[in-house]
Amino acid sequence: MRVAHISDCYLPRTGGIELQVEGLAHAQLAAGHHPRVITATQASRSSSLDSAEMPAYGVPVVRLGLRLPYEIPVTHRIGKSLREALSTDTDVVHIHTGLVSPFALPALRTAVHSGLPVVVTVHSVLANWSRIFAASDALLKWRSWPVVWTAVSEVAARPLRQALGGRAPVHVLSNGIDIPFWRSTERDRVERLERSPNEVTIVAVGRLALRKRSQALIDILNEARRRLPAHIRLRAIIIGDGPNRSAIDKTLARRSMDWVHCLGWQTHDQIRAHYSNADIFVAPARLESFGIAALEARTFGLPVVAPDESGVTEFIRNGQEGFVASDDQGLTGAIVRLASDQKLRASVTHHNVSIEPEFGWPTIVAKADDRYREAINVLG
Repeated sequence: MRVAHISDCYLPRTGGIELQVEGLAHAQLAAGHHPRVITATQASRSSSLDSAEMPAYGVPVVRLGLRLPYEIPVTHRIGKSLREALSTDTDVVHIHTGLVSPFALPALRTAVHSGLPVVVTVHSVLANWSRIFAASDALLKWRSWPVVWTAVSEVAARPLRQALGGRAPVHVLSNGIDIPFWRSTERDRVERLERSPNEVTIVAVGRLALRKRSQALIDILNEARRRLPAHIRLRAIIIGDGPNRSAIDKTLARRSMDWVHCLGWQTHDQIRAHYSNADIFVAPARLESFGIAALEARTFGLPVVAPDESGVTEFIRNGQEGFVASDDQGLTGAIVRLASDQKLRASVTHHNVSIEPEFGWPTIVAKADDRYREAINVLG
């Protein structure tokens, strides 16, 4: 199938949507499909924006972005240029959108008016934005468009259903990961537990921003340290960067939390290496549409601690793959419980490494195919 993925952001930018679009396109290519990506993200300074770019792994990229300061992924090329890009070699259009999508959402209208089958995946939790989306229907009438709507989790699907007002179903089309890369063995995890039974390392991975509750994470870690007995040596690693990085560094220094280390951005290989020496993964964000990093950590074998209203609940059940809680006191309590009980950590680890999660790329490609066939049938 010839699939045109449309996304505001794409490589060389790195983020949740960018990496998911890249991963899905790559997996579809391996499955025999013919994917390509149309994006507003600028190419490298040495490349032409108007020519198709062919990365090493074979997925063409058409870049319609403008040369703007700070490489902002914005463009006015949502009319003729986009229609021309879609006019050939396109069986279905897959729109990827977040809370703010100045390219993907207008591109949705262009794709619909071009008479092409369209699948939309919402990668963010709309929350209160669902009312704004619903209100925009008065102008655009988008609720009546022949589109197949999806979201990356039930948490993300619920506000989208509210915005649609019951006019169309919303399916869950989950994010995917490279499961063989992230899996560890039970022997590796047991060796970690036996090597340092009273030394517990907590790891968190994510963008250091207000929405991800990075400051709340520091409070949770500090309270967990206060409640744990002195003989348990607690260490924490925070991986990621973002606008809150400076404030977090200052907070750690002010509280003398020298046992917490902010490492900045890391590659997947580096993150996996840190997981080898870690015991617990914490994902503090409440407005988390899915939680890719948490899924990777769970696949590796780490017990995951997260809020019970986040998308992490797609694959973390309380007391099985980790623990979920309704507030920060509950998150702190889960960390204290896991850090204090080596047998509990071992039990959760055994479960996580023994049972492979159902979010590998072959599974996600098959589910996307179902939605593509549905979109083709919608047009008759």
